[in-house]
Amino acid sequence: MPLRMNMRKFIPIIFSILILLILIFGSACLTQSSSSQKTQQDVGITRISSTADSPYISFDIAQQNLLTYQPDSTSQSAAIKTVYTIHGMNVNESGYAASWIFGVRISNVTELLAYGPGGWIKIPYNTLFPSEEIDVGKIVPPGRLFSQNNAVILGNPSRTISERRDLDLKQGIYTLTIASDSTVRTLTFNATTGELII
Repeated sequence: MPLRMNMRKFIPIIFSILILLILIFGSACLTQSSSSQKTQQDVGITRISSTADSPYISFDIAQQNLLTYQPDSTSQSAAIKTVYTIHGMNVNESGYAASWIFGVRISNVTELLAYGPGGWIKIPYNTLFPSEEIDVGKIVPPGRLFSQNNAVILGNPSRTISERRDLDLKQGIYTLTIASDSTVRTLTFNATTGELII
């Protein structure tokens, strides 16, 4: 009899513990599923960084825009036929430039076109282009050129002197001019392999 009385006292306690355990497990499941749903939603709306946020433009973007460039929207035949020179103005450590300038032939006319954050600008010029064409599909892109030759281009990474880099490509050779307040360095690279020319 006393055993039955003791069991009756413990039944509410056991029942309370069971309810408490169910609540704990239930809230853990809800928390886990809602956090996983939140993660999935966050992934869906994650913003991918765009080059529009940067003043620098990759060569790939400029070159793609060059392929679709039409000086006259009414003429479908006026497309870029040949590239003779490429110039990257104010190139950063990744090989992106503030603007890319292309010396091109459109129909039978040679033009100097600059591509920057505002789009295309035609530049007046009075110099002749080299006779050798640039096959853009066979060159090392500037981004890869910079990563491949990072040590020689950037030199001592601990320096505090700001530098300006301008990159020229003509007749199969990249010429990189690096200017600081006191010095100017010039490096040349094979445009097909990206190797430094000593």
